[in-house]
Amino acid sequence: MDSDAALTFKKAKMIKLRLESLDRANTANRNIPECGPGSLSDRTRISLVNTKKKKLKKSMASFNELREKIGLDYNEIVQRWYFTVIGNNPELISTGENETFMQIVIQEQGRGQVFDTISEMKERHAAVKEIEKGLYELNQVFLEMSMLVEAQDEQLNDIQRQLSQAKSFVKDGMEGLQSTECQETSKEDS
Repeated sequence: MDSDAALTFKKAKMIKLRLESLDRANTANRNIPECGPGSLSDRTRISLVNTKKKKLKKSMASFNELREKIGLDYNEIVQRWYFTVIGNNPELISTGENETFMQIVIQEQGRGQVFDTISEMKERHAAVKEIEKGLYELNQVFLEMSMLVEAQDEQLNDIQRQLSQAKSFVKDGMEGLQSTECQETSKEDS
């Protein structure tokens, strides 16, 4: 599982770099003649970026669900261990009484077998903490990507708004020009 988490972390970093690269490429592409804001090329890029954003948001939601599930599963494992030894099921992890649990287990069961169990639990706990740390780091990368995507979305919305305004100004200008041409033609005819 550690290798899967590490691989996912590397892929997330690559996705982040690619999103940043895509943003730079879109900006550079708008400076090419006939590819500026509102062009077919620009609209296609906007559409593709928006599709990728939606997929990224779905992936991020799935990742957060997985992260929460791993934490809940670990809590359940500790509670089952406690229940097996003590006979009741307290909220150990949320109250921070894991250490009290260890003391009770040692008193109830004796030292030899308990130390083996404790050693195994500590190893598992360390592994879970390492996985949680990796998942937290991965979540941070996803949050950074989310902010990058949101910033791009705001820029695209602003570009589209300005494009709509420019279209309106051009239309008003053309109507004014046609009106002026009609007036000049009627003056020449008189």
